[in-house]
Amino acid sequence: MRSFSDALRGLGEDELTSLLTARDDLRHPAPRDLGELVARSIAPTSVHRAMDRLDRFQLTCCEGLAALPDPTSTDALVALLGAPEPAVTEALVRLRELALVWGTDELHLVRAARQAFDPYPGGLAAPSPRPLTGDSLTAALAELPEGAAEVLDRLAWGPPTGTVRNADRPVTHPATPVEHLLARGLLRPLGPDTVVLPREVALRWRGGFRTDLAWQAPAELPDGRRPARVVLHAAVGAAYEFCHDVEAVVDAVDRRPPALLRSGGIGVRDLGALARELGLDPARAGFTLEVAHAADLVSTAPPSLRVSADFDQWLRLPVAERVVVLLRRWYQTPRWYAASRLDGGHVLGPEGAARWGPGARAAVLGRLRIGSAPDPTGLGALIEWDQPGLTRVLPVADLVAAVLTEVAWLGLTALDQVSELAPVAGGAPLPEQVAAMFPEPVTELVLQADLTAVAPGPLEHQVAQELRLLADQESRGGGGVFRFSAESLRRGFDAGRDADQVLAWLERHSTSGVPQPLAYQVGDVARRHGTVRVGSARAYVRIDDPARMQAALAHQGAAALGLRQVGPQTLIADADPDEVVALLRSLGMAPAAEDAAGSVLATPPRRRATTSRRPAPANGAEPRALAQQLLAAATTARERGMRTEETLEVLRRAWTDQAAVAVDFVAADGARVTRTLVPADLAAGMVRLVGSGTAVSLPLSRIIAARRESGS
Repeated sequence: MRSFSDALRGLGEDELTSLLTARDDLRHPAPRDLGELVARSIAPTSVHRAMDRLDRFQLTCCEGLAALPDPTSTDALVALLGAPEPAVTEALVRLRELALVWGTDELHLVRAARQAFDPYPGGLAAPSPRPLTGDSLTAALAELPEGAAEVLDRLAWGPPTGTVRNADRPVTHPATPVEHLLARGLLRPLGPDTVVLPREVALRWRGGFRTDLAWQAPAELPDGRRPARVVLHAAVGAAYEFCHDVEAVVDAVDRRPPALLRSGGIGVRDLGALARELGLDPARAGFTLEVAHAADLVSTAPPSLRVSADFDQWLRLPVAERVVVLLRRWYQTPRWYAASRLDGGHVLGPEGAARWGPGARAAVLGRLRIGSAPDPTGLGALIEWDQPGLTRVLPVADLVAAVLTEVAWLGLTALDQVSELAPVAGGAPLPEQVAAMFPEPVTELVLQADLTAVAPGPLEHQVAQELRLLADQESRGGGGVFRFSAESLRRGFDAGRDADQVLAWLERHSTSGVPQPLAYQVGDVARRHGTVRVGSARAYVRIDDPARMQAALAHQGAAALGLRQVGPQTLIADADPDEVVALLRSLGMAPAAEDAAGSVLATPPRRRATTSRRPAPANGAEPRALAQQLLAAATTARERGMRTEETLEVLRRAWTDQAAVAVDFVAADGARVTRTLVPADLAAGMVRLVGSGTAVSLPLSRIIAARRESGS
């Protein structure tokens, strides 16, 4: 094989399928032919992505190849690394599979991979033109003067160069540590003011290419001790609880859409208010919002966070399918959710954008074997081995801690053990027996005399939404406890409910009727609600009680609002109705808004934001089918080239013999034409044919076939 192109074009179907499977970026978009695949395979961006898939030892082998001349051999790499030959051979198989190395007897590292380690792969200088031999090197390193060892320590691990004035001068009487090293050949001048530590000196001084070289992965995570069934029940409960939190958070956003910051995301104050309203930890509330956004349930189109139309469609799915949507969108979305939990971070802010996020989560989940106990230290060691490139982005301890926190919230782990839900996030189907464990929503409530409502199980969304409007949720879980108060019931009346509607709804969903204290509470709030009605004139106020009217007019804020009496029971104001309502409420009144006809206005239905659906990451064409397609196209191209040569040979012989040939060609209008002509001239890529008083000049690319006429 003379080149990388020849090596890749020589791959069989199985080898090409392995390449397209291992480097999915080459499949999306699908290359048109092998030539395009070759060009994309050696592009620096694609090569660096392939290198990120290498484990620590494979990456060390790659760096060792970059430090050796091109081409090199397996024996040379084994000698440089000091690793067992079987381990090196196995790593080379992986490098060939990723098309980072080509060749069998002679090993070639692709240029972009070699350049990734420039200028000094492994911290080593280029091979010395006159290297010191073993004995002479041992002698030179013996009895070093004071300070020389510190110089060697500084240069041994790279970069191997240093600055010294007049470095290329002859040293006959060394006085300094650097001069002693120059005199012994342990340093060499690289220019007038630069010295370099020879490769053989560095390798001897530091004890090899790597002193921490390891060619075996750390131990797997230990098995957990809890029964799998117990863990699965806990995991399903945690996953359902998170799904319930998503519903509650999105409902809260629907009621009071938080404003978006100018830089993006929502403010800490708005997040804190939302978390307090729902009884959630702010970190969990923020993560819930992030996942809801990843699933397109909320939209960040300015000026505020809004609920999207996809939320209503998501609610129609069975609970198990809703959970699957959340898990997979959490896994696939290119964000690092933990960024919002750091100091200065904002939920849905730009600092969370991270193209490497899905890869980091995949690296962690790839090591979370079902039934294992995810110890952070052991898991961190495995991630450092599997994908050392991730440590350039984030400290591995922070990465592991962030993902383990999130998988516990999502139910991928439970009771400190990996559950059967973990593979589902990465795309595995949800087992039917697991889907059957998710509880079916209920519509019944247990109303109690202490003004609380107990949900005996997960509530159907419309019931939960209405209940959260009328009561404050005090506890969460598979069911929940809700408490009715004057303030919470007023929310319902503000939304257009009346006492009869509230009591009818409670009666319909209660298992034992409406307790008398709750009925009294509803009636009392209803009597006080709406006795003051506010409308628009710019704003007008109708008050049945003269004492209350005088109290409103006497308020110190009345003059600022332009509030004045225009009738026995009517006031008007030069302010918006919302401002008038706020003033009246500060006086202890409970005003209700009305339209021009005097009807109480309910809260208008909230508009849904247009979805900003982000398609799931495309995986490109199926690897084997694409490999077959590329190989078939290559075969067709070779055959086409052979037909062109055959056609040219027929025309050449006919020109020599001045014989007529039947020529099939494509005319200017695109039609296929067959004519019998005699070749008059053959130029570079062109043929001139004559016959019957006509002459035709055609490029070879337009000639389909040519054949000698019988008898000519």
